[in-house]
Amino acid sequence: MLTSVSNSESPSALYTNLNKKTTNDLTSSPSSYVSLLDSYDTPDGSVLSIPQRATLNWSQTLNTLRQWSTRTLKYTRQLFQERMGHVIPTQDIELEQNIQLVRETKQHYEHILKEARQMSIYFAGLLQTQRSLGECFSELQQISSSSDDLVDQLVRNSECQKVIALNGETLLNSMNIFIDKLHTLTNKTIEDTLSTIKVYENARTKYDAHRYDYEVLLARNNQSDDRLSSADQHIQQQYEHFKQSYEKSKSDLTIKLKLLDENRIQVMKQQLINFHNAIGAYFSVNRQQLNL
Repeated sequence: MLTSVSNSESPSALYTNLNKKTTNDLTSSPSSYVSLLDSYDTPDGSVLSIPQRATLNWSQTLNTLRQWSTRTLKYTRQLFQERMGHVIPTQDIELEQNIQLVRETKQHYEHILKEARQMSIYFAGLLQTQRSLGECFSELQQISSSSDDLVDQLVRNSECQKVIALNGETLLNSMNIFIDKLHTLTNKTIEDTLSTIKVYENARTKYDAHRYDYEVLLARNNQSDDRLSSADQHIQQQYEHFKQSYEKSKSDLTIKLKLLDENRIQVMKQQLINFHNAIGAYFSVNRQQLNL
């Protein structure tokens, strides 16, 4: 019994040990709790105050804005010098001719599409007038006496107008199909190719802007044997990067133009045949009697 009591710690000793343990835990505990709240990058990173964070974010924003402004000024300067004739842009004569042909073709297709829509609207109005005229003949026939000599002619003209309007519905449907296909070709297929052309032209402008800087660098290095500085190496890397981008966009555009030409010819040929057959079938019926 005495041994048990002697081996047990007194209350004061227990309190002292507990206090030391708590103090050691607080002292040895990592600052990750504070770091998780105040560190900018990682829990183990340096602790940044809120004003320091705001300053860092603002600095990064200014750096991004400065880089964007520099690139925009460079490309704008390139376009301005090309317009003024101070620099010669990179050109592929055959490709430029094909691009111009696509733009002119789109303008002609848009004009055809506009006129075809007007024709469809006018023809739909004509069909409605023919139906109304047929109804007028039918109503007049109904109020006429059975002995009237005009009854037979009224019936014939009424039926004729209704049949013509019915045949016109088929022609109108063919017109609308032609318009729909031409609209898809003009405003979707060709427009998609024009988007690729814009990508190519932007890549060409960027390439020429960096090519100009690279040519200045080469001219300067030819006069001295100094090694390239980090800034000069960056200019060379940018030139190589945008050159590859330009070559890729040029290759993509060449393929897109070829596919567009094949698709355009195939679609337009079939639609023009169908449109011609529909118009001819509608207006050539008994055309010999129209000369009487």
